[in-house]
Amino acid sequence: MKLETPRLIIRQPKPDDANDYLSFCNSEFVLRYNAMTPRTKEQIDEQFSRENNGFLLLELKETGKVIGAVFIDDDSLRWDVNSKELSYFISKAFSRQGYMKEALKAVIRYLFETEELACIAARSFTPNEASRALLASLGFHQDGLIPHCVKGYKGIIFDDTLWSLLREEYTN
Repeated sequence: MKLETPRLIIRQPKPDDANDYLSFCNSEFVLRYNAMTPRTKEQIDEQFSRENNGFLLLELKETGKVIGAVFIDDDSLRWDVNSKELSYFISKAFSRQGYMKEALKAVIRYLFETEELACIAARSFTPNEASRALLASLGFHQDGLIPHCVKGYKGIIFDDTLWSLLREEYTN
C-alpha cells in the first residue's frame, strides 16, 4: 500500500528508513503512551525485513524524512466483523502540526473505500489527550473505557479508551 497526501507519502518501510524510525520510536515522547519497550537497531532492521502490509511509515514529501508510523491490525475486540484496528505515533518534532490527522484521513479513506471495512477501531490511553482529540476530530466515537488495562512504558498502568468509526458514520 502506498498513499499520498498533500505533504506525505504513506508507505511500507524500506531498510534505509531504519535510522529515522529508530530516532523517534525510542523517544520518551513516543514510548510514554505506547506499550512498547525501546528497540535496538538490529530489532528494527529485522522488523523492516519482514513483509508487513499493516506497517506504514509517514514520509515527508519535501525532505524524504520518515516522521511517524501507522499500524493496521486485526481488530482485537470484534469477532467475525470486517474490522481493523489503527495505532500510530509520530516524532515529537512533527507532532501537533496536522501530519497524523492528514495520514489517518488517507488511511481511513483507503480502508473504507478499498478494503470495504464495516468498522475501524482505535485505542488510546486516557492521559493521551492529543490522541483522544485526534480520534474525535476524525469522527471516531468513544465506545468505552477499560480501567487498569495496559502496563505501558516504565511500568505505568493505564486506563484505556476504546474508539470506533463505523462505515455508515464515515464522511471523507
